[in-house]
Amino acid sequence: GYRHMSLALNRTGRSIVYSCEWPFYLRPMHQPNYTEIKQYCNQWRNFNDVYDSWNSIKSILDWTALHQESIVKIAGPGGWNDPDMASIVLLSQLVIGNFGLSWDQSVTQMAMWAIMAAPLFMSNDLRHISPEAKCLLQNKEVIAINQDPLGKQGYRVLKSKNFELWERPLSGRAHAVAVLNQQEIGGPQNFTFSLTFLGNGLACNPACSVRQVLPASRDWGIYSWISSLSAEVNPTGTVLLKV
Repeated sequence: GYRHMSLALNRTGRSIVYSCEWPFYLRPMHQPNYTEIKQYCNQWRNFNDVYDSWNSIKSILDWTALHQESIVKIAGPGGWNDPDMASIVLLSQLVIGNFGLSWDQSVTQMAMWAIMAAPLFMSNDLRHISPEAKCLLQNKEVIAINQDPLGKQGYRVLKSKNFELWERPLSGRAHAVAVLNQQEIGGPQNFTFSLTFLGNGLACNPACSVRQVLPASRDWGIYSWISSLSAEVNPTGTVLLKV
């Protein structure tokens, strides 16, 4: 059915983005043929619907990291893995009966959807969206990472207890880096990592500038490739950097 629909859409002569759930329905019975899927679809769902809850966001990130060996390499211009819509709201707002995301969890979704080169679709009521959520959704630096012309999807490079380190190669030999704290209780924690972890050791060779994009933008300065960075991250929050 997906093949026939794709051909029918192309025969219209119009530019239409075709979103499929092809791999979602193939699993777990069959391993999806992503090369074939990309021939017919512009984006495809791999996993469950996203809901306005931290457990939903976390489950999508966990699934993506678990299957990154098979899904990251196929993503690129013309075809993308789709982890579902951006449901960024504040805790006080309810969406379909859920309690919503905290501010830190909203930052995490925006940052990680940018790292994963995910299609950005909003699932919220624009009549009642908060100024903070609107500012986050319109963050030009995050959108630029998401829409980077190199078109490579990011992936997890390190997991250490409750922390995860993700990277995404960008154009101009730059990298986006996400430090995710999956701890759900307590206060902010520090995570230190070496720049040699990034880009197979080449992301910051011999030196690079580091800029924090989320949760607030600021320049960190110039570092050598053997330097270590330390990020303070709130529970269920993410610090997004550009190196």
